[in-house]
Amino acid sequence: MLWLGFYLKEKNVLKTVKFFEENIPLEEILSYKKYKVKEIEILGLKEFEKAEKLGIKILFREDKEFPEKIKLIPYAPIFLYVKGNLEKISPSVGVIGSRRPTNYGKEVAYKFSKRLAEAGVVVVSGLARGIDTIAHKVCLEVEGKTIAILGSGLDVVYPPENKPLFDKISDGYGAVVSEFPFGTSPRKENFPTRNRLISGFSEAILVVEAGKRSGTLITAKWALNQGKEVFAVPGSIFSPQSEGTHFLIKSGAQPVFSPEELLEFLGVQEKDKIPNLFDFGQAEATQEKLTKEEKEVLSFLSSYPIHLEDLLLQTDLPASEVLSAITELEFKGIVQVLPGNFIKLKG
Repeated sequence: MLWLGFYLKEKNVLKTVKFFEENIPLEEILSYKKYKVKEIEILGLKEFEKAEKLGIKILFREDKEFPEKIKLIPYAPIFLYVKGNLEKISPSVGVIGSRRPTNYGKEVAYKFSKRLAEAGVVVVSGLARGIDTIAHKVCLEVEGKTIAILGSGLDVVYPPENKPLFDKISDGYGAVVSEFPFGTSPRKENFPTRNRLISGFSEAILVVEAGKRSGTLITAKWALNQGKEVFAVPGSIFSPQSEGTHFLIKSGAQPVFSPEELLEFLGVQEKDKIPNLFDFGQAEATQEKLTKEEKEVLSFLSSYPIHLEDLLLQTDLPASEVLSAITELEFKGIVQVLPGNFIKLKG
């Protein structure tokens, strides 16, 4: 209880970890800092009481339930706040990327996460907007398991629109985890610290899309420091969202072209193989029968829905030609128009 109270008093996760690893008796530290033992003890007790009311476990590093894989990483946390189930959390892959992914990035995140979850791989991510959200959601769709690592307290869900996702993950589809105490807001400086846990919970890291200054690169760096393999999905050389992934590949990350490569790395039994995501042979054969305008529109579509207004902004074609092309593509059975003016590739 004293360590938890001291943890709360210090308000600095990594600093408290360093104190713990120096093996200095806590009583000496409290005396040196002129903290009152009773005050520290009460702080810890109140935190435990709040956790019980919220259905959250606070795991101490020396508890049996504390994940062994996390104990082994550099600067392993002293405490983990957990809502959900941390049993059977291997094999696992951290799926990370841009908060503002392209349609290409969305499709890659969806297909990789779906295939991994269907094969029984635990998908780890950060509950952020963009790639993280897609990775978690598809795990729920296929009834797979996922772990969400937060950069805030578990009572401060961020982003707030992901509260339903938070609730569903913790209610039978894995766990939501944080090392930050209750009441901790999602401050910018929390996320690099959080990222070491994403890599810590993962046997490998998959970077879907990342800009050259993306926080995703910090996670990749933590992974390398922890001796984990980093995989990166190549993207367009013209896309700013792929500058970071291409940097990682040039720096030694493994380029990856299908989920099967990750399953092979993890030693997971392969079944129901899906084609290489970069095998465009069939698409090219189909495109031979299309007009120039139809090919132009098709180049911006994927299996992930895009709104008509976004499509109009991305193409150089007049609106009338775009609408005509969509009608023809729908008639040919290539695209599907969804309610709300969303369009996606069929199938």
